[in-house]
Amino acid sequence: MIFFNKSVYLVDLLDGITDIHNHLLPGMDDGSPDLETTLEMIKAMKAIGIKNAIATPHTMEDYYNNDVAKITANFQETKLALAATNAKGFILNTASEYMMDGQFDQIIEKNNYLCLHKNYLLTELSYFQRPDQLEELVFKMCQKALIPILAHPERYRYIKSIDDLKDLKERGFELQLNLLSLSGHYGEEAFTKATSLLDKGMYEYLGTDAHKVSHIEKIKEIKIKKKKIPSIKKLVENHKLVFDL
Repeated sequence: MIFFNKSVYLVDLLDGITDIHNHLLPGMDDGSPDLETTLEMIKAMKAIGIKNAIATPHTMEDYYNNDVAKITANFQETKLALAATNAKGFILNTASEYMMDGQFDQIIEKNNYLCLHKNYLLTELSYFQRPDQLEELVFKMCQKALIPILAHPERYRYIKSIDDLKDLKERGFELQLNLLSLSGHYGEEAFTKATSLLDKGMYEYLGTDAHKVSHIEKIKEIKIKKKKIPSIKKLVENHKLVFDL
């Protein structure tokens, strides 16, 4: 049926994925403030066909003073609270979204991090400027046999060219698309870059980066042009090669 239409809803192509980038854990960052909101977010995720999730609260110097102990304790408490609800088991595990800031070097050095799955580590960059020691940080992660996943590369305005991202991928990064970027939620520039990177097969993974229910509702309304369907299907297949959990 979908091939007779000019467009299709994005969520119809997600095929029961595991969401690897979200802010579901309550009270950890600028995501869900409480358990009630977490429950509402999970309900909305299930409604768009997301099978389960790995929670990824921010770890960010001077903003969210999270570490392995705090994140793990919150996850265990949340898991227990969800056990008596329809959301039981939806949050499979927890990791973090690590800002590559002034403390990140020590986080890696001291092994004070939580991986998404196996040795996959979710990272992000400042939106305003490129870290001076980016290459060195990537090298250190790779030395520890970590596979760094760069969240939402389409949102970094100083990354202008495909060649810049190819260089990062050659150094060891894999790339994660924010689904909301396909809605124009982050602006026209992010939308244009996301569609271009998608067309060129630059992404390995995808995620909601949902901070609130309205983000998930907005993903529900995204329509994809017919010519984009193969690219989305390929990305979903690639995502599930690692994260079909």
